Amino acid sequence: MLKKIIIPLVILAIALGAYRLMNPPSDKPGGARATAPVTPPRPEPTEAQSKPGTDASTAAPSAEAQSAAKPAAPARSGRGGKRGAGRFGNQAATSVEVIPALADKTRAQLDLFGLIEAQHHTSLTATSNARVLARNINEGQSVQLDQSLLSLSADSAQEALTQRRSAQQELAARIRNETLKHGNDQATLDIDRELLRIAKNSVDRFTSLNSQQLTSGSDYEAALRAYQTQLMSVQNRELTLAQYKDQMLQMQAQRDGLASQIRLAEQLVADLQVTAPFAGLIAKVSVSQGQQLRSGDVLVELYDPTSLALFVRVPLRYRLDQLDPTQISAIDSLGQAWQVQAVRPINESGAQRLTLVPSATSSVPLLPGSHLALTLSYPIAEPAVEVPVTAVYDQQRVYLFEGGVIVAADIEILGRTDRGYLVSSADFSDQAAVVTTRLKTPVSGMAVAIVTRADGARPE
Repeated sequence: MLKKIIIPLVILAIALGAYRLMNPPSDKPGGARATAPVTPPRPEPTEAQSKPGTDASTAAPSAEAQSAAKPAAPARSGRGGKRGAGRFGNQAATSVEVIPALADKTRAQLDLFGLIEAQHHTSLTATSNARVLARNINEGQSVQLDQSLLSLSADSAQEALTQRRSAQQELAARIRNETLKHGNDQATLDIDRELLRIAKNSVDRFTSLNSQQLTSGSDYEAALRAYQTQLMSVQNRELTLAQYKDQMLQMQAQRDGLASQIRLAEQLVADLQVTAPFAGLIAKVSVSQGQQLRSGDVLVELYDPTSLALFVRVPLRYRLDQLDPTQISAIDSLGQAWQVQAVRPINESGAQRLTLVPSATSSVPLLPGSHLALTLSYPIAEPAVEVPVTAVYDQQRVYLFEGGVIVAADIEILGRTDRGYLVSSADFSDQAAVVTTRLKTPVSGMAVAIVTRADGARPE
């Protein structure tokens, strides 16, 4: 029972103490809640004051004098401003720095990374299953046109070439035989026709004799049978001669097909000696001596060092494709100048692709596949205001200082510099001041105060 009474009293005392701590009384006018004036009680006269003839100057000090003699208790003030009775006081204005919105920049800069690639390069692959007999080069080695790189061995390619050459010889023999047969058929046709005429005369004679009953029917039938047989022989000979042209066309087509197959087989055999298709540098050798290969395996990667270029992707919003390539200058992190060769928009990836080539011979060797830091410099469409990165919010607005508060202003980013962004806005004027201090949750109408230096001037 005692605990039930003591615990609530303790909680009430703590709450009352916290309330008094957070809401101390203020001695300054306006610092506390307005209350009705209270008339202090009039002090009772002392014994010395009540006796006649006593000097007032030697009398004990009055209550008002004693109260005035006590030092006034200092008023507590919280961080960010005064506190009123029963509530928190208003916080002080946030301190910010500003710069004038002067549109005086006409060139922008972009810091990017580019990839070095060779515009003239090739990958040599195995054209058939083979084995590496000899490796004649190493990575990074310079080679000349038609220089031997690898020696391969493939029994299947040689066997295929031998079979096709044998088929070609067989077909050539058939063509020769058909040609001889055709000549013989032409010569024999005249003889067959003469025999057919004789057989026809014999049939006519036996027909006349048979009508006069001067011969037997069997002689007539034999003559007729001989005539029919000779007629069939003549017709077959004529058909053979007529088919000769088509047969020759078919065999010639087969001959051409075999010739094409032989050339392909010869190329496969020739490819067993891998040579350089152009002068350049060996970027990579993917095989070793004695290794078994399959058709399509990559053997060697070769590139022309004079065709090296730097490829850079730039966000599409900077619209470098609308500029002449000669208006764009570039310097890499090594101090070497580059020249823009082409600008190609790539809309599906949201970027533009720049192709750059060295303006002069590089003193540092460039390797394909390596990355290089680059700074682009290019003109912008109109003069812009240079603001630090901290002044831009969501890539679309800044805040201006106007009459002790900030006001949002929509912007368009025209480019970048080594210190921030180049922006333009319809809200900029000669008197406009851009807030450069990064604010956590800025809103239009938020009260701010401009930071000043010791001499009273605003920082620029």
